[in-house]
Order: sequence, then structure tokens, then C-alpha cells
Amino acid sequence: MSPLARRILLTLCLLFAAAGCSLPTEPTYNADNIAGRLKQIIKDEYKYDVVTNLAGRTLWVYVPYNEEIIIEEKGKPQEFTKLFDIKSIESAYQFGAFNVTYDIRAVNETKETQKSKYNPKTFERMNKILRAIRRVFFSIKRDSLEPRFFVIIFSDTKTGLQLIDLNYVDDFRKACYELISWVEYRHRTVEDIRYQPNAIGDTRGSSIQPYDIQMPAFLAELIKQRARVKFSQPEVKKGADIDKEVLKTVSFCLQIYKYDDYLLVDLLNSATQKRTSLSRVSLMEKMKE
Repeated sequence: MSPLARRILLTLCLLFAAAGCSLPTEPTYNADNIAGRLKQIIKDEYKYDVVTNLAGRTLWVYVPYNEEIIIEEKGKPQEFTKLFDIKSIESAYQFGAFNVTYDIRAVNETKETQKSKYNPKTFERMNKILRAIRRVFFSIKRDSLEPRFFVIIFSDTKTGLQLIDLNYVDDFRKACYELISWVEYRHRTVEDIRYQPNAIGDTRGSSIQPYDIQMPAFLAELIKQRARVKFSQPEVKKGADIDKEVLKTVSFCLQIYKYDDYLLVDLLNSATQKRTSLSRVSLMEKMKE
């Protein structure tokens, strides 16, 4: 999660948590109607036009937006300590292996400032859309066709800047049940910001291609995000073993989801060319050391 998001994360979490999560007695929605019904709820209750699609078991919500997603910080910029230079982090799952390639280097400690922030209006709208999503997920027929993931895309139709949030439905439910905190829920949300030229003027969602997200792909993205956050905040101390900290991140992400359907974890430090390859069993033993 970027420093921009962390600045108003707590406010967003508190606002959403305050609404509570009521449980209906009978399911109202199912996989056949959830996309259309969600679109209608958002239109009727909040007057927002969105595009919804269900691809396999992944619900996509495209939000055309005519406000700036990121704005200039007019107050005192947030300061943060920089101990590491993150040149690149890539993570992917292929043929039973999680492959993580990274170039993270220790640097002299410096103080840096964040001169921009997310537009609070963006998160106000995000909060309302999450309320609508909560409503349908807590009144959906529980079966093998219900969504496992949902993706919310805020798209600035003037500039093509997109804010993309990938969410695991069970995490969303756990946060509503207060089994995990809303702060932890946001840490489990995979966030991305990108420029998509085709999104300029796109109010129909034609600039995106919805697809069914699988758990290994979600975990690979979460590993990348958690590693970036760990070294950018930073959560690790000066002089820490970078390879060991990346391996800890991989292990942590797999453990919190109790995911064991993989054969290998392969790490490549492209700065030093050091490669670490561990089987599932070897990784578990390594983390006990």
C-alpha cells in the first residue's frame, strides 16, 4: 500500500466499520443476478453510474470518474524515512511455483516527503460502493458459483489514471464480522495505480477486460505489494538481510491464507544474482529457524 493510501486509510476504515454488517435471513442474490443488481443499487441509492461484470467467480466494478484521483497536498507534506531503494519487485505464479524477482538495495538514511495525496472524494465514493457490495455479499446464495474476488476500478476519464483495488471476498466478510480489523483488511487488498490511455473518455468500461482471478495469482500480487510496503515504510531495520525479509513476506502471505497448493518458492535477487529455491516443506522448516 502506498504512502498516499495510508494517510486516509484509518478514516476510511472507521467510516465503513461504523455502518456495521447486518445479516439477512434469506438470500436475495445469486451468481446470475449479482452484477446487474449491484449496478442498480449503486445507481438508485448513490446516483453513480458504474459498469459491473461477473467473470467466472470474480466480480468487476468499473467506476468512471470525472474527479482527480490524486491531488496536491496543500498542507504540510508527510515525511518518511527512506532506508531502501526499491528498483523493482515482480511476483508471479507459474507451473506450481511462486517466482519472486526483486532489486532492493540498502541506501543511506534520508528523509523524504510525500507531496500528493488521494482525493478524499475518491474514498467517499469508494466507501459507498463498498457499502453496496457488502449488501449483496451478505444476501447472496452461498454456493460454488458465488464470487471469490471483487475488483473495483476508479477510472479518471479525463487523464486515464486508474486506481484498482483487488479484494478477497472472505477477507471482506471477516472484516465485517470483526474477525480481522479494517486496517488489516486494507493491508490484504491489492492496490495498483496505472495510466491507461484507452480509459480517457471511457464511461462503458471498454478499457478493461474482466477475467476470473485465481488464488495463486492473487497471492502473487499480494506478495509483491507486501514486500514493497515492508521496504518503503520501512518495516525492517537498517542493515536487515533483504533476501531473508523477502522470504518472510512470501511465507507470511501463504500462511495467512493457509495456501499449500504449490511445489516451489523461487526468489531471485537481481541486484546480487543470488537465487533461493525452496520446496513447500523446506520453506516451512526454514521459517522455524
